[in-house]
Amino acid sequence: MEEIGQTPIDAVTCHKCDITQPIHNFKVLESGEIKRTCKSCKSGHDKVIYKLRKENSYPTEDYSCPICKRGLEEIGKYGQPRLQTWVLDHCHDSDTFRGWVCGNCNTGLGGFQDKVDNVSRAYEYLIKHRMNNGL
Repeated sequence: MEEIGQTPIDAVTCHKCDITQPIHNFKVLESGEIKRTCKSCKSGHDKVIYKLRKENSYPTEDYSCPICKRGLEEIGKYGQPRLQTWVLDHCHDSDTFRGWVCGNCNTGLGGFQDKVDNVSRAYEYLIKHRMNNGL
């Protein structure tokens, strides 16, 4: 039985499939942190990514991120590793390829949970700030 803080944990609910499962169905790091995606969902995700990588060629040297418009040279200025800079972006609902994006934009999409409503509210939030500050 694993422990988080003072609470013993013998089962975890996967944040992908929403099924509560025994702790041995999850990856537990040396630090004691429990990855919240079950091994079955992780395996399925890895298979989808592998398939999409085979079907969609990696971008050329002159490619730029469709979201931030930065190319390899500009991304390198900010300390982001140039090797494997482009991240395969896919729809988590349909498992379809959306495109190649930079790591920063991929993290942003993940932070918004790929939800258009979240992105829209973030946009409105930024616009409101600009307007309130005369920008």
